[in-house]
Amino acid sequence: MFYSATIQLKALNNSVIDKYIGKKVHGWFFKVMKEVDEELSAALHSNLPDKAFTVSSFIGHDVSKPIEIQEDKIYTIRITLLSDYLFDLFTSKIFETKMLEEQLKLEDARFSVYSFSVGDMNKWSGYTSEEALFQMDNTSKTITIKFFTPTCFRIGDLHLREPEPDKVFTSLLNKFNTYSKIKLDENLKEKFREIEILKKDVIQKRVYFSNFYIQGFVGTVKYKIPEKPALIEAVNILSRFAFYSGVGYKTTMGLGQVKRIDEEK
Repeated sequence: MFYSATIQLKALNNSVIDKYIGKKVHGWFFKVMKEVDEELSAALHSNLPDKAFTVSSFIGHDVSKPIEIQEDKIYTIRITLLSDYLFDLFTSKIFETKMLEEQLKLEDARFSVYSFSVGDMNKWSGYTSEEALFQMDNTSKTITIKFFTPTCFRIGDLHLREPEPDKVFTSLLNKFNTYSKIKLDENLKEKFREIEILKKDVIQKRVYFSNFYIQGFVGTVKYKIPEKPALIEAVNILSRFAFYSGVGYKTTMGLGQVKRIDEEK
């Protein structure tokens, strides 16, 4: 199963978080995982290219500038998990944190866990399975994806900052085949080059870390898939999987947060 859990945090003091909040949430996530399974935490922290989780920054807040934290205000983060074991460990710890009224800190800001959701209570939480993804209507020949947070692709020392189809769907296929019991054909990577961009409405946006920044694109892109059934099916599946996996570089710190946007019929 693939999961997207949203956590509402209630601020316990006034503060300012100067640098990119996604990196702070990433650090907190590892602290949680280390408390429940130190060996697993170390494995997650390794240099594996496609990791089984993502975190977000504060949803709805501009990631390119400092965030002023206001006491008693609610802030929402999202954690996605690509394995049942990870999900079980993480959720049990979050419920324990909530029940014991333990605080969590992001820089000087202190929070309590206000609520936790994996259902359809809001647009950023949910769950699915490989089987469910394969059983959906996977015949759409045009796919629209909205990139909510800066997205880029790292190739060697280069950061590629455009929504090229082969980069987007290769990123997704690599992670899908790493964590799905049902695999997609690796040879499809060559065919991703044949996908066209029908419409692109994106801008460049920076995320500032302690002593560097990463620049990527945000916005909406509409892709057209060639008349090849296997390719059409795969791109449909991957575009839905993207909600859980993220796209591109540093998804474990909240970059590349995306959604497929289905047109109303």
